[in-house]
Amino acid sequence: MKTTNKTLGREQRLDRVIIRGEVSDHSHIVVGDATITRNDNGEIEISVGNEGATLRHLLESLFVESGQEVWTKEHADIELTPNHTYSHVQQKEYDPYADTIREVRD
Repeated sequence: MKTTNKTLGREQRLDRVIIRGEVSDHSHIVVGDATITRNDNGEIEISVGNEGATLRHLLESLFVESGQEVWTKEHADIELTPNHTYSHVQQKEYDPYADTIREVRD
């Protein structure tokens, strides 16, 4: 049986949330044939299976509660290559006026 968003449990769907938007209900979520692992340092690894996966910008509450994919249209989908492993790296930016480095916000 092929695993779909709706056959995944709520906690499994929640685990597919990679990054949350700071203000609204949107999140970057992995859908498809993938396994997400997080280490103690908060680093995220996405292992994509044979069928491939996609990183989508979706409404988190609907996805987590029901498996429904509602695209926010803020970012295009990113196709993840089958049988590859990806690491999430939080992007940072330098503010020369404040002389600080901070995480990029969505």
